[in-house]
Amino acid sequence: MRLRPEEVLDLELLARLHTGVTPRSAISHTTSALLWPLPLPATLEAEERGNGLIHVTRRAEIGRVKRRGVVGHRAPLLARDVRFINGVALTSPEWTWVDLAAILGRDALVAAGDALLARENPLSSLEAIQEVVDRRPKVKGIRMARAVLPLLRHGVDSPLESKLRMRILDAGLPEPLVTQPVHDAHGNYVSTPDLQYREYRIALEYEGEHHLTDPVQWGRDIERDDRLRSMGWIVLRFSKYQLRQGWPASERKLRSALAERGWRAAA
Repeated sequence: MRLRPEEVLDLELLARLHTGVTPRSAISHTTSALLWPLPLPATLEAEERGNGLIHVTRRAEIGRVKRRGVVGHRAPLLARDVRFINGVALTSPEWTWVDLAAILGRDALVAAGDALLARENPLSSLEAIQEVVDRRPKVKGIRMARAVLPLLRHGVDSPLESKLRMRILDAGLPEPLVTQPVHDAHGNYVSTPDLQYREYRIALEYEGEHHLTDPVQWGRDIERDDRLRSMGWIVLRFSKYQLRQGWPASERKLRSALAERGWRAAA
C-alpha cells in the first residue's frame, strides 16, 4: 500500500503548516517515513493515514509541541539530522529509521532499512545509519535497531524481496546474494536475479503483481528465466502467495534445489 499522489500532497501540506509555525522542528517518526517514502506494514500505514495525526520532533532543549493533531517528541537533533523535501523539514532517513525501530517488528524494520539502501535512488548508506545508531544509545527501540542493522543489504528492489530473504534465513538456509548480475561464459550480461546462490547456480525471483498484469514485462521475465536455464541455472519464482500460506511448500522446493546442487545443512 502506498500513498496516492493527492494524499502525499495533503500530508505534505499538513506537515508544512505544522513545522512552519513550530520553530526548530521536523516531521518525524511514521509521518516522516510516509513522506520519504519508506515502506510500512499495510495495517500501520492505513492507521497513520486515517488518524489525522502528524509526528513532530523538536530539539531536546525545547518543549514538545502541544497542539491538536500533533504527536510531539523531543530529541537531540543536529543540523544533519533534518532534511528539507518540497519545503517540508523531515528527520533524515537514517534518523527516521531508528525512530521506527521502536514500533516495527524485525522483518518490517529490515524492509524499511533495505529501502534506504535501494538499488535505484538510495536514501542513505550503512555508514550513515550506523552513525545515527551509535549516537542514540538510549532511545527507545535501539536494541532492535542494533540487531537489525547487520541484516540490511544494498540493492533490494521491494519490501517483499526483503521478507523473502528473512524467510530464507529463518528457515536455516544460507543467505542468498542480492541483485548481483549474472554473465555467460563470454562475459555477456544475462540477468540480475532478485536473489541468487551463485555457487549453486540457483536464481530466486520475486514476482510482484505488476509482473502479472503487464504482458511485456511478463514476456521479458520468461525470456530472462529461459536464458538462465539454458546456462544450467535453476530458477525459482515466488509471489505474495508463496510468502504467506504457500511458504512451507516453497521452503521445501528451495531446500531441495540447494541439496540437488550440493548444499548440506550444518550438523
